[in-house]
Amino acid sequence: MCGIAGFLGPWSDRLLDAMLDRLSHRGPDGRALWRDSEANFAVGHARLSIIDLSASANQPMHTADGRYVISFNGEIYNFKELRRELESAGVVFRTKSDTEVLLRLFECEGQACLSRLSGIFAFAVWDRTSRHLFVARDHLGVKPLYYAALPHGFLFASELKALTVCPDVSRDIDVGCVANHLAFVWSSSASTMLKSVRKLRPGHCAWIDANARLRIERYYEIPQPSPRCERVESAAFLSLFDRVVADQMVADVPVGACLSGGVDSSAVVASMCRATDPARIVTFCASVPKDRTHADNFGDDIVHAREMARRLEVPLVEVPTTAKLIDQLPRMLWELDEPTGDFAALQTRMIAAEAKRHGIKVLLTGTGGDDLFTGYGRHVAAFIWAALDQIPYARGLASRLIRGFPSRSVLGRRLGRLGQLLALSEDEMLTEAMSFSNWPAAERISLVATAPDQSFESHSALFGRLLGNTRELHPVERLLQLDLHGFVPDLNLNYTDKMGMQEGVELRVPLLDLRLVAFAMQVPISQKIALWQTKRILRKAMADRLNWAVLHRAKQGFGVPLRAWMAGPARGLIVEMTSPRVVTARGLFDPAAVARLRNAFDQNRSDVAFILFTLVCIEIWCRQLSCQPSLASTDARNAA
Repeated sequence: MCGIAGFLGPWSDRLLDAMLDRLSHRGPDGRALWRDSEANFAVGHARLSIIDLSASANQPMHTADGRYVISFNGEIYNFKELRRELESAGVVFRTKSDTEVLLRLFECEGQACLSRLSGIFAFAVWDRTSRHLFVARDHLGVKPLYYAALPHGFLFASELKALTVCPDVSRDIDVGCVANHLAFVWSSSASTMLKSVRKLRPGHCAWIDANARLRIERYYEIPQPSPRCERVESAAFLSLFDRVVADQMVADVPVGACLSGGVDSSAVVASMCRATDPARIVTFCASVPKDRTHADNFGDDIVHAREMARRLEVPLVEVPTTAKLIDQLPRMLWELDEPTGDFAALQTRMIAAEAKRHGIKVLLTGTGGDDLFTGYGRHVAAFIWAALDQIPYARGLASRLIRGFPSRSVLGRRLGRLGQLLALSEDEMLTEAMSFSNWPAAERISLVATAPDQSFESHSALFGRLLGNTRELHPVERLLQLDLHGFVPDLNLNYTDKMGMQEGVELRVPLLDLRLVAFAMQVPISQKIALWQTKRILRKAMADRLNWAVLHRAKQGFGVPLRAWMAGPARGLIVEMTSPRVVTARGLFDPAAVARLRNAFDQNRSDVAFILFTLVCIEIWCRQLSCQPSLASTDARNAA
């Protein structure tokens, strides 16, 4: 894993150096830049060495004839297989790195090489002959890539913060992105908090010509399940799962794992134990104090992680986390590049920091299991919605019976939320289910003061396209598609990458391997979810490997008990950041609508904790942005 940055335009080496400064945490093992002065192109690289630790594998790397130059962030898991193919065709290699394999494969096949890759990546290749820049992001968006397409040039980097050092990159806030964060806690499109900066979407690549004209293409589309999937054997799933995990353990450095005691992470560690000596697999679990208010569903992970570690005979490192996180919040939000109010991010960083102290640069995680095979409460709600929809008037009756439940407990909150969703049409239910709050959509829209005529849905073209293309599928399958296209890359994978790389630790996600994604699309809905059980095929396949308690435990959140935290230690922060003075000064939100939101939280009338906390996080993120320096124009531009 590494950090990449570069530009095509009238900028100086000093700007590229400043961009790499912002990415130094991603690559503590080396740093270099390369320039094509005649074309006004420059690219830099901050290296985290994982495969081929020698200096010969440093980047930017160029082909023997000097035509192609690459800066690459990621891992190509099938690079040894690809290397053998290329060698049989006469290609001679100078290193043992996956970077050189990717470079030579691009040299031979161009953009078509993307279909050959099994891995996680974001990379840029400069063609000195044609003076074209090519950039690409991996199929599911594990690795990030941001860019700014300006009238006089093009800049790109692994993180948004690296682009803000350029004085030509405007810092105007994108109100549509703000609206998306309030609705979903993340932004479901290529937009970022800055109008001038975009995210290259997962499964997309782009060509930039000598005049900085940008052409974006989709090279991969997440497959959809057939409406008539036939039953699959759990043994076939288990065999594939073990191959994927073994493949993703490739590294020339020690590989550890996150072990939360849930089904997904426990399954990954159990599979790792079949690929290597369990004593060599150091595992890490965040320890969260049990929430005594019962307002949040946290606190049991460490108990199950200990039991699984004993069963699998792997070392377990417990990483204590507490609710005393206020001082770390501004730093976390800026490091995420998004105002994502999810403390699972900070816990991920704490785990990565502990792994680093143990000399481990690579961690395998269980991210993605819920999104392929079901696991969230919204999946259960969609399953119930579909079952009741088969019975005349059943949805409406059930909705009226349960939607009034008070939100003071986890059960009451879930029943009230289910009642709210049951009253909606299918498309409305699916979109609303992606929200972390039961605050009515009309009230959410009213929060955004600068765009009162715009709806949240208008900023979710991605959702609209997916809803239109999945109408033949079961509602749960449609919801899983929304997860894979938005929630996974824009929330889970974003904080997984950013927080791991803050500590120079690579977090891999075997459950999101393309082979498992394709397999999941062949699994019928009946093998994914029932009324009382999610991830059915995964639980059945792992029945002989995992503890009974782990196999049957209910889904728990990863992070901190936010609702209890906001009502307690963070109370002062919430009051300050939502005060009429602060809200009015920022100009993004309507003070009266924010006051209604605050009252709903204070009086516990609605489950609005996440939307209120996101509003606070947006204010903090904007303050962090204003504190970040940029280069002077005279330093950032080449001398005339």
